[in-house]
Amino acid sequence: MSKGESVDRRRAIKRTVALGVSMGTLGAMNSGPLRANEFESIKTAIKPSNPIADLVIVGAGNAGIPAAIQAADLGVRVLLVDKNPFIGGMLNISGGHISGADSKLQIEKGIEDSPALHYRDAMRMGKYSNNSELLKIAVENAAAMIDWLAEIGVEFTPESPFFEDDHEHYSSARTYMGPDYGRSLLGPLRTELEKRIDRGDIKLLLRAKVTKLLQDDSGTVTGIAVDDDSGKASDFMAKAVILTTGGYGASQVLKEKYNPKIAKSKVVCLPHASGDGLIMAQQAGAELINMGHFVSFPGAIDGARGRLMFPPKHYPQGIWVNKQGERFVNEHAINPDERERAFLAQTDFGYFMILDKKSKINNEIGVKDWDQQQLDRQVSSGIVKKAQSIRGLGRKMGIPVQQLVKTVTEYNRSVVTGVDEKFNRQRLDSPIDEGPFYSIPITGSILISHGGVAVNHLLQAVESSGKVIDGLYAAGETIGSAQMMGTAVLSGMSVGPAITLGRIAARNACQYTQSQDSRVASCLITET
Repeated sequence: MSKGESVDRRRAIKRTVALGVSMGTLGAMNSGPLRANEFESIKTAIKPSNPIADLVIVGAGNAGIPAAIQAADLGVRVLLVDKNPFIGGMLNISGGHISGADSKLQIEKGIEDSPALHYRDAMRMGKYSNNSELLKIAVENAAAMIDWLAEIGVEFTPESPFFEDDHEHYSSARTYMGPDYGRSLLGPLRTELEKRIDRGDIKLLLRAKVTKLLQDDSGTVTGIAVDDDSGKASDFMAKAVILTTGGYGASQVLKEKYNPKIAKSKVVCLPHASGDGLIMAQQAGAELINMGHFVSFPGAIDGARGRLMFPPKHYPQGIWVNKQGERFVNEHAINPDERERAFLAQTDFGYFMILDKKSKINNEIGVKDWDQQQLDRQVSSGIVKKAQSIRGLGRKMGIPVQQLVKTVTEYNRSVVTGVDEKFNRQRLDSPIDEGPFYSIPITGSILISHGGVAVNHLLQAVESSGKVIDGLYAAGETIGSAQMMGTAVLSGMSVGPAITLGRIAARNACQYTQSQDSRVASCLITET
């Protein structure tokens, strides 16, 4: 796929929302072959006072499922727990993009690349605030992760690997996706998980909310406290716990605490992303890092359905102004990171797209699936403001009228001269000079969160002092997307590293459980 082409990573989410897919629907999608009717018998068979597993994994999503598969193959007894009635987490609705250098498919297509180039690209894009150690582990193991997915039956699109236009381009084509987005990954992962359940190496417990981590007097994590769907509480002991519960984009409490500016953004992640793992880890003594950073994707319509269309797929006719009535970015910027950073830098969250009569008549509204009738409906609802003059529009918008008039005048002058001195916008097709004029309110949307649990190179949770919390590991969005992405959003660096680091966390946790066995055996011999 050329740089001029694109696969929209959010189409799956839009489609899910448009179809009204609910949590219950997702549960029905994911319950069949895993024998949901046996979960109650699993709970009944568990004896809370005894370790029924060597390893507990909390969260059956894109990090937890690979972790469980890996641990089971290493001979460890696994209890995989999720509060949802289905498995897969965000894989049920996400684009499912992954990225990596030197996979078999990339080599076969003759694409020159390397993990070192992937690392350098990610660091540059993330403004060098990524976690060097974890990023290097992720990119050096990314090709093996992609090859493993292909081996278990994951199908990738014919274009893969490609350049993804929804994010800043890498130096090489290294993004992969399946024809059914995240579900292309979930299907084969589910099949592999089911094999381990069938052979008795993994117990799967759904509709079970983990409320806290159990610890002994030394602070070592020894298990989990669980509330089942009836509210009954039980404690389950284990030698180690891996937290793969996802992020906190759906938690209004955590967003208000750490990211109040973006707290009103539209939530497009699933409700389970409520920060449970972060809260439990912090209560157990773990440090939370990067909590001050949160990327809210600009483009959602504030108060209505719809999303702005961006270059290179669409070049909007109008201009974008902030709540001070000023333009703040090149509306035609090809690099999404440029738009996202400019958006997040605004003092007052949100902005407006200003259009005139010509945009409506020509169906150049710039909002996906909006036509003239939809625009009129949103005017009638009061969400879109309409006026016969720019002054009147500014008054209805509640922003500084004189500044808005000045901004529009300056833009119109740029159209005449053919030069946008402020932002170097190249396409200056038409002035905004024919009423009625329209203002569409734009806000952000939340899919992933950047803050999370601090871990070391072994994926062990650590305190602020750097001291390891024995028996506790974390992976996936639970450790925060900033570990991989820094202050940006990078193509394929959420789902991909979750799978990679989930498997690595399982390997390290398995070694830890075996060392615990050796320590106990040594003590018994000494006592004898």
